Amino acid sequence: MKKLFLINCRPPMVEAFKGAGCDVRTLWSTERELDVPALLDENNFIPDLVLQQESLGRRVFLSGLEKLDCLKIFWSVDTHLNMHWHGLYGSLFDGVLTTQQKYIAALNERCHAEICWVPWMGARPGPEIGTASGVVPYRSRKHDICFVGRVSKERRSRQWFVDYLRGNYDLHQVDGLNYSQMMEEYRQTRIVPNEAIFGEVNFRLFEACSCGCAVVTPDIGDELGNLFEIGREIEVYSDVLELKEILDALHRDPVRAASMGLAAYERILRDHLPANRASRILDFAGCLGRRSVSSSEAKLYRALSEAALGEAGDPVVNWDALVRSLLSLSPGMERDSALMRIFSISDMADLFLNIARPYMRGKGSFGDCYFNMSASLSAMKLDLWDVAKHFWYAWKSADPAGNTMIPDSPLSLLLLWGDELSKSGNSIRSGVAFNEKSGIPACAADCYFAALFLSPGNLDVFRKLDSVFCGVKGAEPSRLGFLSHISLHSPDDWRASSDVGIINLKVFRIYEGLKELENARALAVAAGRERFFKRKLETELPQYFRLVYGT
Repeated sequence: MKKLFLINCRPPMVEAFKGAGCDVRTLWSTERELDVPALLDENNFIPDLVLQQESLGRRVFLSGLEKLDCLKIFWSVDTHLNMHWHGLYGSLFDGVLTTQQKYIAALNERCHAEICWVPWMGARPGPEIGTASGVVPYRSRKHDICFVGRVSKERRSRQWFVDYLRGNYDLHQVDGLNYSQMMEEYRQTRIVPNEAIFGEVNFRLFEACSCGCAVVTPDIGDELGNLFEIGREIEVYSDVLELKEILDALHRDPVRAASMGLAAYERILRDHLPANRASRILDFAGCLGRRSVSSSEAKLYRALSEAALGEAGDPVVNWDALVRSLLSLSPGMERDSALMRIFSISDMADLFLNIARPYMRGKGSFGDCYFNMSASLSAMKLDLWDVAKHFWYAWKSADPAGNTMIPDSPLSLLLLWGDELSKSGNSIRSGVAFNEKSGIPACAADCYFAALFLSPGNLDVFRKLDSVFCGVKGAEPSRLGFLSHISLHSPDDWRASSDVGIINLKVFRIYEGLKELENARALAVAAGRERFFKRKLETELPQYFRLVYGT
């Protein structure tokens, strides 16, 4: 695996592959589509491997991959935000790398390529990243606590995070820096509290550890423990009370904080440099087999990827060209669900029916929940109620229990499909803001949001939304809204009140959280249920339990 064609790979990775003895050709492009065979001919280069790294700005698609007699790998960098199209696009390749270990199973379900976990990486401070070499001594650093990142009203949890830090510590918060400027800020910082969008392992963790900072990062599960030793190299928190306890302890013991930052830096040098990632990718490629992808399959995967991006709001999608591409392919549930969704969004009932009729002439289930849901809810959007019900009954005809609920309104149909999608594991689309008025649901959460649009204030819908988002890292601000509404209609329910308090603390609203938990405790005592309240808090909020009960 010596001859590599690298597309949109960052310079440190390019140098790492060269350092591994590879013959490397590189291309950086923001073109929407790149004809890879033509590019290789232009460069007179026959690679062993084509590697595309996801570009985080304008989306770049590779065409002609199925014609190449070499391995192809796609590196999904922001899997946590782009799962809705990466699984489809990744099927064009032999292998897909993801920076997020927790998404391996989900990618395996959606993508036909082999999946491999390759986390993001750190950097060795020095001229190559625009900083001085080495680690700045801990006590001589300028900033006590620093957060580098954009703060906006759209990211409520981050706003509350920064507000809490600013109100309780000497926070240095900056944004709009280039990479070398950012790394220089970290080199001058003692402690870096981290915050993540969807419970992901993010760039900030590796960047701050690369500069010897004491990093306090959200507890996202076992994945972190595979990267750093918790308690020695980094610290983790689950709520604002734990964050406060850790930050206060690091302030009281600067020797320990300095030791932790140095240990993290040493771990970066040992395990998390670009050379480590290049070695991992080459090992994966060495064990990877080539997939046979036909030209029609490649065309389908590309079109489905474009459709998923378009529905998520990508303004660059050429819908007319996309429809022509899909219509040129043979009928099938994947193609036809995409077409029906497009025609419904575009209010083209006749074209929708042209696709739907062949399925309506058949009997029984078509075997795919997403397909039937797409057909049903697309028909409902076009006011084709009988067609909408047809695809619901077609799906439920395979139910061995024969318990088919009868939809009697758009609201009930949305709730039924939401329940079906939830049971099938298609609960949320992280990174996609669903338009309840004009969009077609693609997951359970979308169905429930659309139902809430039809029936604002519906407690049953709020409960369903809360059940879908319960336990989802990064969904706490949404859950706070759901739970607050539920609690408002159940003022004497100590469980509802305690849930609101817990979520407030998880989104850094310490005053509101403690006040709500005080109210929940009083309600539990009045109802003779304090032991259950204690048990709940001991499990879900141990720091608060120790704070209140002293055990």
